[in-house]
Amino acid sequence: MHTRITWHRLFFFGLTTLLLCTLGMAPRPSSKMHLWELLSAPSSPDQPQTTRQPWVIREQKIRLHQTILDRLRDPELPVPSGIILDLAGDTSHELVIDSRIPGALSTTVIQGHAQNVAHSDITLVIKNRSIAGTIRLDTRVFKLQSIGDNEHLLVEINPEKLPPD
Repeated sequence: MHTRITWHRLFFFGLTTLLLCTLGMAPRPSSKMHLWELLSAPSSPDQPQTTRQPWVIREQKIRLHQTILDRLRDPELPVPSGIILDLAGDTSHELVIDSRIPGALSTTVIQGHAQNVAHSDITLVIKNRSIAGTIRLDTRVFKLQSIGDNEHLLVEINPEKLPPD
């Protein structure tokens, strides 16, 4: 039995092949998760420092992604990877978790570093739906603090201008 190839069948075969190739090249969902989103433009060093301390370079309100915070806090879940820390709009780094241990007063303490940053140290303390901590990336230092009502502040500080202890 001899099957005759028609233009109709050839066109259908070409269109099906093109569709399958296009679906194979479709972007895959990212495994990266952002721990927070930046809410407002950061304050800059040029703005008047009416209420800011002299060691504050910039500060910015952020909103935590609670599902990611819950995954970090729960010791029953595997240690998550691919968590991105967005810092002051100009920098983002992937958090590499070195340890996650239960702390005092129902907290979870996370120690880690930033991937591909030679001198970095990240300490985060999670309690309920709040987080606080310090992020050091080479010479840059960021503090993360709760300001109440489920709001948080990301502050870049100049360690050279901090008052002595």
